[in-house]
Amino acid sequence: AREKTNKAIEITKTCFEAKASDGKIPTDDILSVFDAVIEQYHMTEILRDEAFHFDGMKDMVKGAIARNDVKKDGFLDWNEYMALMMEARSTWLLALFNKYDLNNDGEIDQSEMDKIVAKMNESGNTTMAKDMRERFDSMLANFDANGDGMISLTEFTEAIKSLKVK
Repeated sequence: AREKTNKAIEITKTCFEAKASDGKIPTDDILSVFDAVIEQYHMTEILRDEAFHFDGMKDMVKGAIARNDVKKDGFLDWNEYMALMMEARSTWLLALFNKYDLNNDGEIDQSEMDKIVAKMNESGNTTMAKDMRERFDSMLANFDANGDGMISLTEFTEAIKSLKVK
C-alpha cells in the first residue's frame, strides 16, 4: 500500500509541476492536470485500479475547484490541489454509496442490492448485474466489519479502496 501511495503522489506531483509556474497552477488548468494524472495512472501497473476511481471523479473535481482556491487568486498551489483531490474523492465515494443506499439509512443491505441487480437485469445488463452481485457479496464477506449483513459507508469506502478492476 505504501508503494502505491508513494507512486501516486510522485505521479501527481510530476503532473502538477509540469503545469505549475511559481509553484501554482491556474484554476483553468486543473482539469488538464487531473487528466494527465489519470493518463499516467492508466499506464502504471500498480495504479490502474486507482485510475478507474479517478475516471468517476472528474465532475466532483470540477465542482470543487473554486472552493479549494483558498486565496481566491485564480490559482491552486500544491496543498490546495491535494485538498481538492481529497474533497473530490470523498464526494465521489459518498455519491456512489448513496446511489446504492436506496432507503437512505446509511447502509446498503441485501434488499437494496436485490432491487439494483433486478433493475439491471430488467434493462438487459445481465453481465453488469452478475458483476454487481458478486462485488456486493464480496464486500459482505470481506468488509462487513461488524457482521450485520449490511455495508456502511466506512465499510464501502474500504471495499472501494481495495477494488480490483477486471
